[in-house]
Parts: sequence; structure tokens; C-alpha cells
Amino acid sequence: MSWVGAGWPENKPEEYTPLMVDLQFDLVGTTIPTENAQLLSDALQALLPWMAQDKRIGIQHLKGCETTSGDASLNLNRRSKLFVRVPKARVDDMQQLVGQTLDLAGHALQLGRFKTREFSAFANIYAHFVDTGSTTEEQFVRDVMAELDGHFQLRCGFICGKRQTLQSTSGPLHGFSLMLHDVPPHKSLQLQDEGLGRNRMLGCGIFIPHKSIAPVVLPVA
Repeated sequence: MSWVGAGWPENKPEEYTPLMVDLQFDLVGTTIPTENAQLLSDALQALLPWMAQDKRIGIQHLKGCETTSGDASLNLNRRSKLFVRVPKARVDDMQQLVGQTLDLAGHALQLGRFKTREFSAFANIYAHFVDTGSTTEEQFVRDVMAELDGHFQLRCGFICGKRQTLQSTSGPLHGFSLMLHDVPPHKSLQLQDEGLGRNRMLGCGIFIPHKSIAPVVLPVA
């Protein structure tokens, strides 16, 4: 989806310096719960309570492969990583997590060393789960357009995915995946830096670069 407004100023080249950075943690573990966002958030905040005070901090969803046992768990492999988006000024403080073991509902997950990963100014950026507080796609689209137009001063193309549900201590959260395309470089960096919507600590509204929109665009028959 995209929209064009008469008189809207062109997206002129500008500079943007991110305040945040991604930390890529090595992991040691075998399985994690399928619903792990709240567990992971709680475990990290228990070790570093200051994380709860900064709404900019984001924890990307842990990925794994479905197990054959039929229980609600996922298998980790050697390439599984934990990505945490934090202020650059807090990187040294994150060293306290190295070597710590998290208990995710009985699943042990040890955090190894981490590497810093700066943002890349891709024209296409993707968020796996965006939570604006709305439960219908129509209202979600309006929320997205309002935040892009108002806060980010940006009009670009976007593709909304299927409705998803994420469990949290406050109840189920409803959201959608979101692809933004044709985003100017400085706005791409700003969106990755700030995110969109709410609940960043539960992995919501966190954008990552995407090389192409082709995989998420259905071919025309």
C-alpha cells in the first residue's frame, strides 16, 4: 500500500545518526518455548532492571525449528542468535549478561559473547510483529499511516501481513507483520532506531533491513 498527497514535500537527502545499536549474542541451549517473548523480556530485566526504564530497548523474537515431540517448544541450532537493540551508551553495561544462564520456563539458555551491528540504510525494512493496540487490519493500517505521516514525516509504500497474536502478562497482543519499501536512507535509519508502535521489549515494532519485497508480494495471475 502507498499513498500520495498533493503538496507533500519531497524526501530530500538528509543525515540521521542512530542512537541505538544491535547486539548479537551467541547462545548455548537446545530448546526454547514457542511463546518466549515475555519470558525472555522478564529474564533479561531481572538481570538488568534498568532495561525496563528505557522504552527504546528492543528484543528481537528468538527463532527456532519446530520439535518432533509435539510440545510447545522450538529447537535451537548453532546459528541461533539473540539480538537486543540498545542505546549505544549502554553497550558496556550489557557485558554483564555474558555468561549468564536464563531460565525460560524450564528451558536453559546461556548467553555468550556479543558483537555490535550498526544499522544499514536499506530502502526496504521489515518488522515481524507490529503492535499499535488495534485488532483489525483496517484500524492497524490507519495507525501505521498516522505514525509514519505524523511522527516520521514519511510517506512510503508498505505491505501489511496476516494478523498474529503474541502472549503477554497483560493478555494477548494482536499485531501484523509490516514491510516498508522505498524508504529514504535517513528515514530507514530513524525507523530502525526508534521502531513503530509499542512493546519493543516483547519484540514488537523492530525493523530490520530487507533486500527485496519480492518474497512478500503475491504474483499477479
